[in-house]
Amino acid sequence: MGGTALVLCGISLLLVLCCCVLLTHHVAPRYGVRVRPAASHFTMGAYDRSQTHILSVSAGDEPRLYDGSDRIAGDMQGVEAVLAQWAGETPSRVTVVLVADSAVTAGTLQTLTDMVLRHGMNCHLGAVPSIE
Repeated sequence: MGGTALVLCGISLLLVLCCCVLLTHHVAPRYGVRVRPAASHFTMGAYDRSQTHILSVSAGDEPRLYDGSDRIAGDMQGVEAVLAQWAGETPSRVTVVLVADSAVTAGTLQTLTDMVLRHGMNCHLGAVPSIE
């Protein structure tokens, strides 16, 4: 009887330790979209952060577009509305950084770049630093 209780306590302790290890290593389910941009050796120069906006793009049949962490409704038409809002009075001072997943098609990137440039804003493609 005492041995069984000791074994059950040991198993319970092992399960609690496993859960603690899994939770501290972020193995628990996460919600949202992870965007993995391509790597680049080049860096962007100095820019005015108050006039800079980040537009994230994730891959898919219909690409999902985000303004920061907020999803843009209406896909490309929604992006047009957001860009018009960002342009303001001096669109030439506004910079839009496109952070696109490496699986996003070149056509989608070109369409978004054209949209930004059509509004008179500057456009940059975001990337992670290349390790070499």
